[in-house]
Parts: sequence; structure tokens; C-alpha cells
Amino acid sequence: MVCALVACTIPLAWTSPLVELDIWIRDLSDTHRPDWAEQVVIYTNMLGQGGALGSIALALAAIIAWRRHTVRPLIAFLTTYAMAGSVLLLKFGLLRVYPHWPTVENPPYATAEQATLFTTLEPAGAYPSGHVLNTIVWYGFIVLLVGAHFKPWQRRLFLIVPPIVVTLSTTYLGFHWFTDTPAGLFIGFLIIRIVKRVRWETVELPVWLEPEKRYL
Repeated sequence: MVCALVACTIPLAWTSPLVELDIWIRDLSDTHRPDWAEQVVIYTNMLGQGGALGSIALALAAIIAWRRHTVRPLIAFLTTYAMAGSVLLLKFGLLRVYPHWPTVENPPYATAEQATLFTTLEPAGAYPSGHVLNTIVWYGFIVLLVGAHFKPWQRRLFLIVPPIVVTLSTTYLGFHWFTDTPAGLFIGFLIIRIVKRVRWETVELPVWLEPEKRYL
């Protein structure tokens, strides 16, 4: 995932064919977006709202923690939240204007020369896509918490559909460049794989987090 992210990022530092592809996809979407389609896609894009997804994940983690009398689900949530939030460091480090820069009401929009990384233009923060990352991380975390209650096909549907829908919608609406979305996917996959590899039920925690250990 790290190698894929690097391979995707480097060509965006200059007006490479990838940047020109971004421009072409944005312009194509802008000329084929009737009002009804825009309204439908705006609603589907909400599947990647980090605030709502994080709140649902926190609520589930809190319920499980309360029922099992352990803070471990909440520790897992906080760890996941911190890693997902770390994408902001990349956004601030790899500054990139949004497809409809400077504003959606003020065309012409960003050119290929303006759409590269490390821009001095503002507002910038398109790369990578946080919405797409959210669909990988938070739907994956919810499945980690309660996926045992799903059927296998339901788990696959829950994990696959939201990233595909949000990838398409966020590009079609011009909220992000096309190449912003694979970066979000790569980082999201990396985060959720780390979270799933940790044995949260046995990982060592300080005694103050589990005071009952004093009596073992």
C-alpha cells in the first residue's frame, strides 16, 4: 500500500499525464452532470461522511465496552481515529487545490499547471481524499466490531459498496481529483489492516485502564 501510494503521488508533482487525466475527467464530468444526477450523487457521497461514520463506530464501541466491562473497544476506536486523522498531515504537506478552484461559482477552474502538488494557491487540501479513506477505515472498523452478526455476503457488501460509490461520486461531483481517490484507498487499506492485525483482546494495557488486574 505504501509503495502504491508513493507511485501514485510522485507523478502529481508536475504536469504529468496523470494530472492531465485529472483535468480531462473533471471537465468531462462538468459537461455531463444534469441537475437530477447531481442531487442523487450528492446524497450517495454522504456515505463517506467521517463525522457520521465515526460517531456510529464510537457508539458501537461504547456499547460493546459497557456490555463486556472493558475499555478495549474504545482503545481500538481511539487508535483508529488517530490514524485516520493523520491524513490531515498529508493534506497539509502535499498541498493541492480542489478541482473547482478557486470556487465552483467562479470558472475557469484550475489548469494542469495549477493542479499539481505543493501549490502555493489556496484553498488547498484535496490530496488525498478523506471521504474515500473514511469508507475503508470506518466501514471496516464497524465490521470488526459487529461483523460476526452479518452473513458473509452482507459483510462483503458493507465493505465493497461504500468505497466504490464514494470514489465515483466524489470524482463525478468534482469534490476531488480522480487521483485523490486511489491515495485515500491506499491509506485506508493500510490503516484498517493495521487495526485488524492488533489482538485487541490481549494487548497489554496499563493497570489504571483495567483496575481489575490488581486482583489477578
